[in-house]
Amino acid sequence: MAEHRWAPPEHQDVPIYAADSLPLDQIGSPEPVDPPQPVTVHDLRFDQIDLLAEVKAFAVARSDVAVFVEIAWQGRLQRAWVPRDTVTTRALKPRH
Repeated sequence: MAEHRWAPPEHQDVPIYAADSLPLDQIGSPEPVDPPQPVTVHDLRFDQIDLLAEVKAFAVARSDVAVFVEIAWQGRLQRAWVPRDTVTTRALKPRH
């Protein structure tokens, strides 16, 4: 309960996990991606919100079959191993 009646409501921080994350035994031999590369993940399914057609992410590791991506979904960091064929590279807009 908030201390003051005009305080904003407090909401529980609920994680939203990527349901399509590949099991570790299917990944092979991953290599780090340094610096992390901006990518788009296509058709990624989450436990609580179902299928998203395109998700902006950063690739931080990769193998021959999978890419380890970090996703910021509504301010929450998510990590998942996704099939390599569902990932495309993207370019960041230049800062002014």
